[in-house]
Amino acid sequence: MATMLNGAAVMDAALLLIAANESCPQPQTSEHLAAVEIMRLENIIILQNKVDLIREEAALAQQKDIVAFVKGTVAESSPIVPISAQLKYNIDAINEYIIKRIPIPVRDFTSEPRLIVIRSFDVNRPGSEVDDLRGGVAGGSILTGVLKLGMQIEVRPGIVTKDNEGKVRCQPIFSTIVTLLAENNPLQYAVPGGLIGVGTLIDPTLCRADRLVGQVLGTVGKLPNIYTELEISYFLLRRLLGVRTDDKKQTKVQKLAKNEVLMVNIGSTSTGGRVISVKGDLAKIQLTSPACTEIGEKVALSRRIDKHWRLVGWGSVRRGTIMEVD
Repeated sequence: MATMLNGAAVMDAALLLIAANESCPQPQTSEHLAAVEIMRLENIIILQNKVDLIREEAALAQQKDIVAFVKGTVAESSPIVPISAQLKYNIDAINEYIIKRIPIPVRDFTSEPRLIVIRSFDVNRPGSEVDDLRGGVAGGSILTGVLKLGMQIEVRPGIVTKDNEGKVRCQPIFSTIVTLLAENNPLQYAVPGGLIGVGTLIDPTLCRADRLVGQVLGTVGKLPNIYTELEISYFLLRRLLGVRTDDKKQTKVQKLAKNEVLMVNIGSTSTGGRVISVKGDLAKIQLTSPACTEIGEKVALSRRIDKHWRLVGWGSVRRGTIMEVD
């Protein structure tokens, strides 16, 4: 779930994949559709996959189940495309729907550049000579502004450490953009839309194995504040998604309790959070690790149930405790 929410944070549209040889909805399908709504993704195409494994009557019957499942959701008017990914049936129809039904969003080229990091890499091969080492690469999607070669950048929250007293400290990372790549195409500048690889002079150890995921990259001194505590206005789902059970009492989402630990997704950041206080539809959450965000940002809340994190609600940031950076 955390991986799905992180990816959805930078997407303009979604493909909802449903297996034709299984009953609809599956628990995870319900959970992902709820997550898509939370992330405000309005452009959705529903794919009825594996139609080669069932009879035509069964496929038509399941299509009715899908229509009933998405009724009243953001996907209610979405097209349902029967496909076989294995045999590549109707892939051209998907491409046509993407081109014709999903509008290109209005992009903001004039604001300060900001990129959400959803992947990071160390591109050096084992045994590379010191003189041949290259800086780490951050991958993600630009939300606003334009990134250019040679630009001075800042990455927040940066390096998170604890001092001798156990107090959390953040040291933003400062660097320079040395390469910009879209797939294998080198760029002079990068604009919002699509996934971009940003080559930097950052120590590759800090970028290895997605260690920068959840960080925000942008112009020096222009990024949002770093928060250690958040006060959010939240809404809980009526019932628990992603869990099979015949006991309706168990499927009902329980209210947030003081001192319980949740998983909090803010943009591409996944972090733990302890509920400090709850009052009405407001909750104050102390984050396990600091997050770079801003007022009004969407937040997804997940609870640990049967050894899995299950989506239980969402909210938006009202205010919080700002951390001073080193």
